[in-house]
Amino acid sequence: MRTLQSIVSPESIAIIGASERFHQNAGRVMVNLQKSNFAGEIHLVNPNYDSISGMACYPSVLEIKEDIDLACIIIPFIHTPKIVKECVEKKVKNVIILSSGFSESGPEGMIREEELNEIVKGTDTRVYGPNSPGFYHFIGKWGISFSPRFEPKNFHEGSVGLISHGGSLGRAVLDANEKGLGFSYWLSPGNEMDINMNDCFEFLISDPKTETILLIIESITEEERFFRLLHQAYLEHKPVILLPIGHSKISRIAVKHHLGRNNDYAIPWKMVNHPGLIKVESIDELVAVSWLFDAYKKAKGGRTIIFSWAGATSIYLADLCDKYDIDLTPLSEDLQKQIIHITGIDKCFMNPLDVTTIVYDDLSKLTSCLEVLHESEDYDNIIVPFPFQVDYQNEILSERIQQLMKESKCIFLPIFMSQGYQDELAIEILKETKNPYFFQENTAIKSFSAYVNYSGCQKQREEHNEKAIKF
Repeated sequence: MRTLQSIVSPESIAIIGASERFHQNAGRVMVNLQKSNFAGEIHLVNPNYDSISGMACYPSVLEIKEDIDLACIIIPFIHTPKIVKECVEKKVKNVIILSSGFSESGPEGMIREEELNEIVKGTDTRVYGPNSPGFYHFIGKWGISFSPRFEPKNFHEGSVGLISHGGSLGRAVLDANEKGLGFSYWLSPGNEMDINMNDCFEFLISDPKTETILLIIESITEEERFFRLLHQAYLEHKPVILLPIGHSKISRIAVKHHLGRNNDYAIPWKMVNHPGLIKVESIDELVAVSWLFDAYKKAKGGRTIIFSWAGATSIYLADLCDKYDIDLTPLSEDLQKQIIHITGIDKCFMNPLDVTTIVYDDLSKLTSCLEVLHESEDYDNIIVPFPFQVDYQNEILSERIQQLMKESKCIFLPIFMSQGYQDELAIEILKETKNPYFFQENTAIKSFSAYVNYSGCQKQREEHNEKAIKF
């Protein structure tokens, strides 16, 4: 294992190629690090400056007297071999190369990358990259990044670790941090000249703060090791959520231009089944499943009810529950009687539950019905659709859900289904909880099913182990 611990926890960093042109990548790396909660020493290296923003700037990393744990290189690729040689001579422990122009750029770039490989071969210097977008350390509220929207002080720490091939999809997922999904790390090792995706995978498995692992991967260079790590994650009770990309004929060619590696053979993920692996088909699903794990940890159980005041909506969601094998546990006679009493309607209430539009006239009936379901403890999960805006109904319902979430007797799945609004007050109310809410009903139900099934498999495994120990 090429460890990442000293990369994500360095005591000193040298930014090689630092610039006062803060609107460009090299300048932003320095600014972003200064905005971070990084407590170690920062050294700037660029022979064109004596100082930048009042900080001394060295002509070479060799001129720095102190030891360097991590050197961040962001210079034109033509100068990179010379700089890497100096880092090896300086005995820099780790080098992260953000610069591009290597194997992803064609035959000449492959030669340049091989030259870098020869320079570090047999040394103690590890390389993360080249062609890497960096990494985010959400726990420490810092990172190496040239992103113009890097605001580590706003990081919401959580239990989800993300590994992505490339920065664009990684950042698309990381934006869910603004909604409440909490992360531990984001790692993206670029062309994987030295440190590769499996090293990142192994690091997150061993990291005590990371409980769920997300993978957006284009190819795997060590397949056998990957599947060993997958099983290790399962034994550690860490779900692995996978969004595989680059499996079509045309996209396999594109992988070669993105990461500089042949991908003529792609793993047939549809045929891969492992109880520790959750395969998803979209960014929406990836975020949804991981958010459920981050917010609620293991599912409490599979007993689920659809709570609605709109008949067609409840029927539609019941179809989705059936499609994704979610158990809609029937209402008990006692609950039916309570709902009849609250609504004043003498009808046969069932699951999916439609309390009807009678609640328009008295919204306390709506919240009272929800409360009796919650207090009954007959259900582990309550799916609550918001079909469209009705006066203040959505806000009142959201406020009550927010309060009930604090009691943690069951899991709520709020789903905002209207195609006309996504900025109403009801959403802002639920956003305060940091718990999942959804805009795509298919994503919500499908992701929830994956979450419950994984938790169920882990529970069965634990029960089996307990029986084996007792025997």
